[in-house]
Amino acid sequence: MITLYDFDGKVKHPWNVSVWKARYSLNFKNVPYKTIWLEYPDIEPKMKKLGARPTGLKPDGSPMYTLPVIHDHTTGAIVSDSALIAEYLDKTYPTTTQLIPTGTHALQAAFREMFGSKMAPLALLVVPQVINKVVNGPSVEYMTRNYLPKLGISNLETWTMSEEERNEHWEKVKALLGSVHGTMKAEDKWIMGGEISFADFVVGSILEMMKTTFGTAGEDWRRVVNWHDGRWDRMMSELEKYSAVY
Repeated sequence: MITLYDFDGKVKHPWNVSVWKARYSLNFKNVPYKTIWLEYPDIEPKMKKLGARPTGLKPDGSPMYTLPVIHDHTTGAIVSDSALIAEYLDKTYPTTTQLIPTGTHALQAAFREMFGSKMAPLALLVVPQVINKVVNGPSVEYMTRNYLPKLGISNLETWTMSEEERNEHWEKVKALLGSVHGTMKAEDKWIMGGEISFADFVVGSILEMMKTTFGTAGEDWRRVVNWHDGRWDRMMSELEKYSAVY
């Protein structure tokens, strides 16, 4: 049994991009797991107690702890970071299809870097929504203090975005997904063609986050599923089998 640590919220449904990649990976590997939900302020003390490795550095140079983290109670392994979790699952729970196929580690890493480097416009659309509608009180205060300044927002209560600005940001998000769509053949189901891989979970996690944050009935999600000949709607349908929450 594996424990997956995820971010808590007003409803027990995953919304965080990084943890979705790990959840997809666990479901794909069909490895039994359970989720433990944490508020933002509880992550660092819990991960230190667990013995998880930090995933980066804070501005002051101290260790930074983030999710996802898994604890494999069978092997005793504690693994931080979604890509490292995928590598661990490939090694420990081998299947015919690997999350990161042999010989593609560099290409997969380059894809993740490219995709992640263009996420800023989406963050400005999503983070205020998450603070206002998704997370609980303790995480609201934490995200307001630590995330809003990075987006140039000093006070969420007085901050507004014009319709023109929103549309500009959505066009940048469309261009990001379009950069992936443009490299794929029309008949490709997955980024590597006919074979699913971790790269698909990178894109799928973004789609899941938008779907959860904006809701399926709203205009924002409707515009996403209609982009690029409906490719992302089809991808989400294909990923449904790996979307269970345990």
